[in-house]
Amino acid sequence: MREAQVEAVRTLGELLRDDGVVFWSSPEARMTVSSPQGEILFQLVLSSMGTPALAALVRDERQEDPEACRKALWEMREIAAAAALQDSPMSDQEALHTLAAIAAWVQTEAPADGAACGAVIDLLVNLTVGVDIDALDDAQATTLFRRIEKSLAV
Repeated sequence: MREAQVEAVRTLGELLRDDGVVFWSSPEARMTVSSPQGEILFQLVLSSMGTPALAALVRDERQEDPEACRKALWEMREIAAAAALQDSPMSDQEALHTLAAIAAWVQTEAPADGAACGAVIDLLVNLTVGVDIDALDDAQATTLFRRIEKSLAV
């Protein structure tokens, strides 16, 4: 059991290291560890709570970079284009996770810098909010990814 616990912590750390933006788009990350028979053995729950000092820093960052929405949109287009390539190492689900996290961040943290950018971000958030991306099969993930990709092309 101790080995499983240590490996779970190590794996969660690797996941957070590789895709930390997803963690910061929601207040917590969960990992469920099950037995080979499917019984849940334990869950790791990592949560974050912002402080007033963090809120002040975020306000300062927003004032420092009024182009954040457009920059994020550009980055999202690049990610979508890379994921759409035939031999891309990024799956549609991985791209969806990343794009959804960036869109959620922009919607809550970036300054409003124009209706066009905000409208695209709002659409992307609406397409992904409440969607369990990991539960999508390949066809569903591809369909949702194509809708998002089309929205980003606008």
